[in-house]
Amino acid sequence: MPKSDLEEETLSETQHTGPVDLLIGIAGAVNAGELQQQVQQLQGYQGSHVVVAYPGASEVEAALPAESAFRLMPYSLPAADRSLLPWAIASTAQRTICAMAVEMGAKVCLSLHSDLATLDTRHLELFLQAIAEKGCDLVLPVYPSRKFEGLLNHSILAPLTRALYGQRVRFPLTPDFGCSAQMAARLSDSSPHHAAGDGALLWPSIQAALSNYQVCQLRLDIQHATQTEGLELSTILSSLVGSAFSEMETSAAYWQRIRASHPTATFGDMGQQWNDGEPVDTKPLIDSFLLGSRNLQEVWSLVLPPVTLLELKKMSRVDPASFRMPDEVWVRIVYDFALAYRLRTMNRGHLMGALAPLYLGWVASYAGEVAGLSPMGAEQRLEQLAKAYEENKPYLVSRWRWPDRFNP
Repeated sequence: MPKSDLEEETLSETQHTGPVDLLIGIAGAVNAGELQQQVQQLQGYQGSHVVVAYPGASEVEAALPAESAFRLMPYSLPAADRSLLPWAIASTAQRTICAMAVEMGAKVCLSLHSDLATLDTRHLELFLQAIAEKGCDLVLPVYPSRKFEGLLNHSILAPLTRALYGQRVRFPLTPDFGCSAQMAARLSDSSPHHAAGDGALLWPSIQAALSNYQVCQLRLDIQHATQTEGLELSTILSSLVGSAFSEMETSAAYWQRIRASHPTATFGDMGQQWNDGEPVDTKPLIDSFLLGSRNLQEVWSLVLPPVTLLELKKMSRVDPASFRMPDEVWVRIVYDFALAYRLRTMNRGHLMGALAPLYLGWVASYAGEVAGLSPMGAEQRLEQLAKAYEENKPYLVSRWRWPDRFNP
């Protein structure tokens, strides 16, 4: 996001502020009084100049103590469609925060969730150590998760990112991240593909891969509230998975050259342990898959090759207790839908709607497999899935390059 994309008032404010040691940006609406109270509780930070930026119209009425290293500063977001989903609004805020960091000459930039759960001294120091001492350009959190939470991330977003870009990151689309000055400059860049306020999502890990910047992970013992409550699954898929597919189009020349993934340095201890979570009732999930099998065959046949359609037909005939979706089938479904998204085989919204019952089928299969496993066993199961994405990448590359000639 070049500086001209910042709102005039924000641009003027940032030009008169800096250079700073650290910019902490809150990527979402927050109560300014609560933010001030949270900042006052930060102890032990040794930096000489820290700005905490938050979306708002005016300064907090009560100033921080004169000796405080922190300054609170409101910023304005570019005008955006009010119908945008929460993560799209957050991505716009994240780009704005990174653009502010560039204008201020910030050595380190942190973009944090608006619930302020990450805004404390311990987390602050962990981010700063990873960037300033360990040389990380981008620091992404690893959040604790129960076996049946975050499944869209675990089944598509994370393993797809791993296979395409060679990065083993657990949460490639994250509400918190820290970055160096050069990474902030990269993330603030507003190309036509990432026009401010258009709903495009910011994928820090992908941008780091394209620039060959160092990515690290940080274990954080926090859990943010879900942002998907009340939203239709097809809407969520269109926004999140659709964005990942759009990134594939833009960066195809890069990811087709990547042959394997590599481990990502991970720091910090997960202090809080989580239980297995509530068991999943797979019956409605399987029922949705079966309904799709009956009603969407014509649509699926436009996207999926005959061998996959045959596998799905077999799955629709098994006893629900034995319902399983093999990894190779699921991975190739995702890859084929990515290709159909690129080729605009049909309306993209309808395409994501057709993916929904297949995704629910995968969830039912996964839930049935890991129900009796420990959290570690479920982690190992997801690792198997991630490896399947990598092993089947040649299938994607072949179909991507020769969509008309390749016959699966």
